[in-house]
Amino acid sequence: MKMKRLFRAIQAALCVLIAALLIMAAVGIYREGAARKAENPLEAIYTPEAVAEKAALLLPLVLFALGFTAAGLLLGAGDTEKARILQPGKTVKKVQDRRLGRWQAGLCVIAIALIVIGIFNGSALDVLIKAINICSECIGLG
Repeated sequence: MKMKRLFRAIQAALCVLIAALLIMAAVGIYREGAARKAENPLEAIYTPEAVAEKAALLLPLVLFALGFTAAGLLLGAGDTEKARILQPGKTVKKVQDRRLGRWQAGLCVIAIALIVIGIFNGSALDVLIKAINICSECIGLG
């Protein structure tokens, strides 16, 4: 039980670290782009090259976190109790629904496969361009 708790704590710390680094990367890209835009008003703030440069720095940590999560799932560290039933005078019973776990794992595999397919067919660039346009036009950044 302690190993599961330790695994979850490390996994949570990795998620928080990755989120913080992504935020810092986005702010860094914005500052660098804003400095370039001050010199040349037609210059774009968010460029694919700047995003790729920052993403390349974070990729090893993201891959490590994914590998850590996969290893934990394979070793059973992600196995949790679905519910606890407390009855007066009786012990605590674990209620596990294996079918639900299989559905969740299947949907996770399908989601990861679709994300990878989207990256390889160029959809990630389309999403990035749309996100840049939303930030630039609607919200008013840049």
